[in-house]
Amino acid sequence: MREPRGSENPAAENPGAETPAAETPLHLVVLAGGQSTRARRSDTTAPKQFRDAGRGMLFLHAIRELIQAPGVRLVVVVVPEPWRPTAERGLAGADLGVPWTLATAGAHRTASAWSALRALAHMPEDARPREHDLVAIHDAARPFASRHLLARLARVASRRQAAIPAVPVADTIVQIAPGETGSLEERPVASYLAREELAAVQTPQVARWADLHAAHAWAAAEGRSFTDDGGLLAVRGVPPVVVMGEAGNWKITTEQDWQRAADQLRRRSEV
Repeated sequence: MREPRGSENPAAENPGAETPAAETPLHLVVLAGGQSTRARRSDTTAPKQFRDAGRGMLFLHAIRELIQAPGVRLVVVVVPEPWRPTAERGLAGADLGVPWTLATAGAHRTASAWSALRALAHMPEDARPREHDLVAIHDAARPFASRHLLARLARVASRRQAAIPAVPVADTIVQIAPGETGSLEERPVASYLAREELAAVQTPQVARWADLHAAHAWAAAEGRSFTDDGGLLAVRGVPPVVVMGEAGNWKITTEQDWQRAADQLRRRSEV
């Protein structure tokens, strides 16, 4: 397969990432386009995904792990335009062993995912996804998702069109009555939700190429934004099925989260 346009790493063989004949081809999208305002010490601090966390920038940790899942053919990393040179240097030096390319982040998450899908659609013919190929979309802010989770999601999505990881909710969840502000202070409870029917959704989320591309094309045309790709697919008549997620697949949001993740990743790199 030819190297995708925009990549700087040479095409390399990686036996651990080769696709067995029985595996559905899997294209990995990593969203690293956020401004990370809640996990930055100041305006001069790099967004969390581009800060060093031991063995390179944070966004590389998820990629190194997830490309080891069966079937991964290509990685698309979505980054803000000002951080493109930084991301290119990091990827070129990571020696991933699978082709990669970059896409430009959009104004929100859904727009960023659409940017990645458009990049995939414009790949050379031998690298472009086919109708029943799978696409996994993952948030760089979740560096601890495992290759095993991605493999399970891909197996289910190949049969059921789309699959998302989720974990049971430990807390009691209430729905708050509408208010004029986003604050929870002294807002009345509208209802208590049945905890056994709730789950906290994670990434990566996996769907068939044709379904995902069509859903995002619709969202782009309608100017719609969704908090995740599973929600968009559900609105378009392709409700995903749930696969048990991983307790360790938590999301970095605040500066305290960043410090915890960096410590955990550095300990791993020292083993």
